[in-house]
Amino acid sequence: MLTATNNFIFKCAIGLFAVATFSTFVAAQPLQMVAQPIFPPDQAKLVYQPLADYLSTRLNRDVQLVIPRNFQEHWLAIKNDTAVDLAIEEAPLTDFRVNYKNFIPMVRAENSISYSLAVLDQVYATRDDLVGLPVATMPAPSTGYLVLARWYNNPLSQAQIISNATSWDEAVQQIWAGITEAAIIPTRLAEDYPQFNIIDTSVEMPAVAISASPELDEQLRAEITAALIALNDDADNFAVIDELDVKTFIPVSANEYRGYAEWLRAISSDF
Repeated sequence: MLTATNNFIFKCAIGLFAVATFSTFVAAQPLQMVAQPIFPPDQAKLVYQPLADYLSTRLNRDVQLVIPRNFQEHWLAIKNDTAVDLAIEEAPLTDFRVNYKNFIPMVRAENSISYSLAVLDQVYATRDDLVGLPVATMPAPSTGYLVLARWYNNPLSQAQIISNATSWDEAVQQIWAGITEAAIIPTRLAEDYPQFNIIDTSVEMPAVAISASPELDEQLRAEITAALIALNDDADNFAVIDELDVKTFIPVSANEYRGYAEWLRAISSDF
């Protein structure tokens, strides 16, 4: 029979075992990392899986890649607070998560980005020349779509936005195929085609950022930030950062993205 003292000690031991077991279980929970769907799912896995694998190794914790099928699915998941721990997104969605979902930006690509309206036919010289004509882009709320929506904000004077491209490369192909007269694509991509005439370019904005859910504790965020910045000088993992088309990760503050979430009001007023 257990004495009262022994019974107390036994219960304490059971309690400590339960706490330790629960702590181990919590620590083993995988992290969910989602990336904006600027690639078809199969290509997105090739681009982002090396980063997920790298972080899994550095953190000694499984980082699982979440691949949305398209921007509509991605946007709905954001608005519905679908649980995710890490997000890789451009300025409008990064700022939206920060301001409306309390995410914390950790790092961003050092470069700035912009979007350009590119055409093949030299007869088009301004945005007004494309009113009523088809322009290729990715679906809302891709940054390219949001740029177009801001440019063509007059219901009586708009381009015909064709937003079924599954990547920016596909938007380019729609010009070559004669499906559209123009495409809104990242400026860097537009400049790769000397045949294109760039008739307008958006403001420059900070490039893609990686932000963290407010549910992640500060120490874990610091570990992730350190791991991402370490990629800058990690020759053994050069492929990780190269697949992302990022040369350098730098620390970031929320202020760098402030205001870009307002671009989303062009496609959604319920926030």
